[in-house]
Amino acid sequence: MKKLCKYIGGSLLLAALFMTSGCKKASEKKEVIGVLLRNDTEPFLAAYKAGLIKAAKENGITLQSYSANNDAAIQIDQLKTMLLNGVKNFVIIAYNTDLTEQMAKIINSQGGSAAFSNIIPSVDALKVGKNFYYASSPETDAGNFQAQIIDSYFKKNPSKLNGKNLRVVYFNGEYGHPAQIYRKVGVMEGLAKLGYNVNVVAEFGANWNLDSARQYLSLWLEGKHSDFDVVIAQNDEMALGAVEALVSHGYVDNPSNPTQDVDRDGTALAVPVLGVDATEGGKASMQKNQMYGTVLQDANAQAATALELVWQCLENGSAQGYTTKGGLSAAKETTKEAPLTDRNVIDQCFIVPFVPVTK
Repeated sequence: MKKLCKYIGGSLLLAALFMTSGCKKASEKKEVIGVLLRNDTEPFLAAYKAGLIKAAKENGITLQSYSANNDAAIQIDQLKTMLLNGVKNFVIIAYNTDLTEQMAKIINSQGGSAAFSNIIPSVDALKVGKNFYYASSPETDAGNFQAQIIDSYFKKNPSKLNGKNLRVVYFNGEYGHPAQIYRKVGVMEGLAKLGYNVNVVAEFGANWNLDSARQYLSLWLEGKHSDFDVVIAQNDEMALGAVEALVSHGYVDNPSNPTQDVDRDGTALAVPVLGVDATEGGKASMQKNQMYGTVLQDANAQAATALELVWQCLENGSAQGYTTKGGLSAAKETTKEAPLTDRNVIDQCFIVPFVPVTK
C-alpha cells in the first residue's frame, strides 16, 4: 500500500511538473502581429509590406500576413480566422473605409488593437476604442506638394505658360479611394492658392495602373485634343504610363534621343509630368529626365509606425501618449481631411509626412 501511495504521489508530482513546464512554454510563446492588406501587388502596398517585414525583423516581431486580393468579404474572413487562431493585434490596410468600423468592432470584441494605414479609417472606427490608430500620410498634402512643384517649374520657366492659365491633363486613381479624393482636392486647392487659373482639358480614371494611363493618353493624343501644359497623376505608375505615351507620340525635346533635356527645363518631355509615391521606377524616370517630379509617400515609415503602435498596445496595453522611435507623436490639431476632422480621435492619429521630390 505504501508503495502504491508512493507511486501515485510520484506520478502526480511528475504530472504537475509537466503541467508547469507546459504553462511556461505557453507563456513564452511568441506573440504574433496580424497583417491584413487589401492587396500586396500595387507598388506602394508591396513596398509597405516589405517595410513591415523589415521593421518586424529588426525588432524581433513575428508577423502573419494575408492579402485580400481586393475583396472585402475575404478580408473579413481572414480577420476572423486570425482571431480564432489567437492573433488579436493587427496592422491593416483595409479594402475600403466603409469596412474599417466593422473590423474595429470585431477586433475590439476580442480585446485587441489595430493600426490602419493608407485606406483612411472612419471616425466611427477609431471611436470603437482607444486601441485603434491611424498611421498614415494626409493625402491632401500630396496634392499640395504637387502644386508647389508645378509652381516652382513655371517660375523657373515662365515662357512655358501663358500667364497663370494652366491647362491640365489629370489622372485619377481608383474612384472613391481616399487618395483619389484628397490628392485631387490638395492639388487643385494648392494651385488656386498660388494664383493659377486651372483648366482640366482631359481627365482619366486609370485606377493606379501604368498600362491604363498609357492607353488613355495615347488614344486622346491620337484624336482631336487640346493643348496642355502639365500632366498630373495621382501615383507614379500612372505618371510613368503618361510618360510612355508622350514619348511614343513625340512630345519630347529631341525625338531621336527622348532623354535629352534640350531646353534645360528639367525634363526631356514637352511638358512636366508629376506623380506621387517616389517609387524606384518613378525616381529612375526622373534621373532619365522624363518624369519631372513626385511626392514621397514613405511606405517604410508608415509601416514601421503602424507596427510600433500595435506592439505598444500588445506590450503595454495602449499607445496613448506614445512617441515613436522616429519622434512621431499623435496629431494635435484637426484638419479638413478625415479622420482628423474629429477632435475626439486626433490623439489616435499619427501622421507620417509626405516629402516633395525633384531632381
